Amino acid sequence: MKRTALVPFLLLAAAGFVSRAREAYALPIPPEVKSVVAFVFVPDKESGAFKPWGTGFFVGAKDETNPDRFFVYLVTAKHVLQTSDQKDWLPQIFVRINTRAGGSEMVAIPIVVSGAKQTVFLHPTDKSADVALIPALPNEKHFDFKFLGQEYLTSPQDFKQLGIAEGSDVFFTGLFAPYVGARRNFPVVRFGRVALVTDEKVRFGDRDADLYLVETSSYGGNSGSPVFFFLGSDRQPGSIILGAPVLKLAGVMSGTFLDVQPVRAVDTARIAVSQSNVGIAAVVPAYKVWEILTSRELISKRPKK
Repeated sequence: MKRTALVPFLLLAAAGFVSRAREAYALPIPPEVKSVVAFVFVPDKESGAFKPWGTGFFVGAKDETNPDRFFVYLVTAKHVLQTSDQKDWLPQIFVRINTRAGGSEMVAIPIVVSGAKQTVFLHPTDKSADVALIPALPNEKHFDFKFLGQEYLTSPQDFKQLGIAEGSDVFFTGLFAPYVGARRNFPVVRFGRVALVTDEKVRFGDRDADLYLVETSSYGGNSGSPVFFFLGSDRQPGSIILGAPVLKLAGVMSGTFLDVQPVRAVDTARIAVSQSNVGIAAVVPAYKVWEILTSRELISKRPKK
């Protein structure tokens, strides 16, 4: 896939983006971030109308043999491509992407996880990783989008080098089911902080997985959203760092932890329960995306010219 008129994703090059050290919480996010996001829809079984389902975002991998060429992929949570009970794969999804003309259009993507017509690539060794990549390069002259360069994906080593720890600032941007936009995608942005970094696998749902936990509320439609570290001048405790903030992809939003609470009804022995969002979300680390990008299976399916 050749990169022609695609505008590269620029973060810190703009003059005046940060003219002096400022507190991280006072900084607005770079507006380009929302341009990497697309919305995922599926048709309702009864009405056939499109219903919001999840979020995806574009990542580009450089062609090592040709520096002017990128391989572009749509990244999302694996469960966004599955049925509600996560027992089967959806036959297809519809991705809504903004157009340069000011509207948006749906693009159908079949879900094929193996074989000659494979469209979905999962982690080669870690079945618990809730992330999937789909080769997808929208028409650059027609669609208004950007992609994240692979240099923005954090590695485990970045945590030490950048001083990422509990309390570091994060935000994510993605689909907000109550309002997706009538004509165009309008991603919502939510902010929070790293809540837990551990070298153990975390039990989430029915699996043990490598996850970061962040203190922010994730809701339906947020799954698959890109989660970013946004590290300001105060990123090292006890010191102020001059210069622009650091923006890195933390990972992919997987979902939120739920708490089950009893609901007592009057004049009945039955106790119903309700689920509430505890305000802690699970994020698949960005290095899991990198491991898929560089997997032998994915590389073998890339066009040679």
